[in-house]
Amino acid sequence: MNIKNLLLATTAILLAACSTDSDVLPPQDLGQIRVTASVGAMTRVVHSGNSTTFETNDRISVYAWLGADNDMQRLVVDNSINTLGGDGTWTAEPQMLWADNTSDHYFLGIYPERNGATDYDADPYTLDFNNQTASDLLVARTTAKPTGSAVKLEFEHVMAKLVVNLSFRNEWTIAPEVVSVTAVACTEATVNYLENPVEVTPATGQNLVVIPFTGTSASFAGIMIPGQSGFRTINVTLENGKVYTYTHPSGIDLQPGRYTTVNLVLGRDNIKLDDAGISVSDWENGTSIDGAEATEAYSYDSNTRTITIYSGEGLKVAADEVNSGNTDINITLDNDIDLTGINWTPIGTYDNPYTGTFDGGGHTITGLTVTTSDRYVGLFGCIGSGGKVKDVTLKDVQIESDNGTSDVGGVAGWSYGNIENCSVSGSVSCSGSHSIAGGVVGFQVGGSLTGCSSSATVKGVTYAGGIAGSTNSGATLTACYATGNVTIESSGTGSYFAGGVVGNNGSSSTLKACYAWGSVTGSGSGTVYVGGVTGSNDLGTLTACYHAKGTVSGPGGATGGVAGRNFKGLMPYGGIITACYWGDNGQEQGIGEDQVGTGETTKVTDGDWQNAVTQMNAALNSESWKYVLNGALPTLEEK
Repeated sequence: MNIKNLLLATTAILLAACSTDSDVLPPQDLGQIRVTASVGAMTRVVHSGNSTTFETNDRISVYAWLGADNDMQRLVVDNSINTLGGDGTWTAEPQMLWADNTSDHYFLGIYPERNGATDYDADPYTLDFNNQTASDLLVARTTAKPTGSAVKLEFEHVMAKLVVNLSFRNEWTIAPEVVSVTAVACTEATVNYLENPVEVTPATGQNLVVIPFTGTSASFAGIMIPGQSGFRTINVTLENGKVYTYTHPSGIDLQPGRYTTVNLVLGRDNIKLDDAGISVSDWENGTSIDGAEATEAYSYDSNTRTITIYSGEGLKVAADEVNSGNTDINITLDNDIDLTGINWTPIGTYDNPYTGTFDGGGHTITGLTVTTSDRYVGLFGCIGSGGKVKDVTLKDVQIESDNGTSDVGGVAGWSYGNIENCSVSGSVSCSGSHSIAGGVVGFQVGGSLTGCSSSATVKGVTYAGGIAGSTNSGATLTACYATGNVTIESSGTGSYFAGGVVGNNGSSSTLKACYAWGSVTGSGSGTVYVGGVTGSNDLGTLTACYHAKGTVSGPGGATGGVAGRNFKGLMPYGGIITACYWGDNGQEQGIGEDQVGTGETTKVTDGDWQNAVTQMNAALNSESWKYVLNGALPTLEEK
């Protein structure tokens, strides 16, 4: 990725005769306006670098009018294109003529030529990083009376210029090849030629802008739009596929007619500002601005379709890639990731669910914060069928959604896929009238969760669970546990569910060897089902699960130490509960509303969990997990 030197400076262009003789018009041409153009001590961008002179076939738009200097209602010259010939003279087409012999004429010159400019106070401008000459907008304004002399205009740069200089630490035996330098910047603006000085108004939004290589060492330079807010990020891509991202702690200053130089030192693991820092300069001098260090962002292996992540900015790039439709790329963490201060967009949408493999590599992601009105919220928004997330810890998440039908979870809002060995701490909440919240996943439809845990506090309105808000369609949870508190505050007349592990265990879904230690609380209107393991077991299966320690409380008759309800409905069969236990959580019955009548739940008295461990392990038999009692309460380990 290329980083640009914004070399912005005032370019003096004299619209005058090419020679002393041509400064005075011949008597027969007194009615004509002639111009010549030359560049003074400043430079302008041209196709092959910078230049201090105009080149043959350069073209300039010239306007002239009578009246106020900012009112072009009485145009005398309307976009006469002046072209520099090989003999050094400028030829106007159409020919420019004075309106009279006495009035002040106001002149506007634009380089390069502007075809069809009509909104002189809001002319659209588009930065084309592939055409630096066209992007280097020069404007001149002056007043002149009809005389025998040529009109002289001084042109100034309207845009800014960015220069990025790279150097390499001595740990590099040979300086690496830089594939590209890019910046995340605004590419659209409007220009008001009638203001003095000329005014540039950047549009909102940012795009990836490639900074051209200057051909001198590792130096990159290009035109940029001045005055844009939020310009902070520069990316460097090396030939080995690694991408490094530098993000300044505040906006980098881009000023019209000046250049901003960013001097970066690149190492194998990070890039940072060198001692020269950032300078905003005229053509000669500048002042330094202190900066910060940014770590390597990501690298991509096209053979395995794997993007390896080294920083929070890199993970954000991966999210953007998935959400734009590249849903099956694999994502691997190579470092612990800090998302603090990053405006997070969840990976995967309902239309573009994630279907690749996310491998956390045992690393930790901290600072994930999402406060939104979006529906699907978490590190992932939606995980599709076949998608997998594994081996990652999410520390101190803060996830909130007020969408009326939100699905929120630490790892994912909605999942059809498989989640393995993932852990969440922090808080997860939703406030919509029909919303689902889970410590690990909001709504798990099919697929599986294995060896996952959460200490996050979970708060919801319709469904809330320590691990999952709700499950359905044969979802399987195995060896998962939650230690955070779960709360439902219902707001209507329907049914509501809160469970230490799962709010509602839906059709054909299975909980095996799962447990919870936190408090589970339900309140509000409607019918509220509260259980230490699940609020309701709706035609699903609970095997070798338990709840202990925290308080389980809710409306009478729909609250149980293990399940608020074991549902049968109109089916000839109902939910199956086998070898499940609860401790001193304030409940005297294992199932609050047992429609099936065959649920195997047992209260553990006097804190003696040894019998429960024996019975739960017997129920698990061939499973790869078993309970061990090394402390006051059972925990899980793989056989």
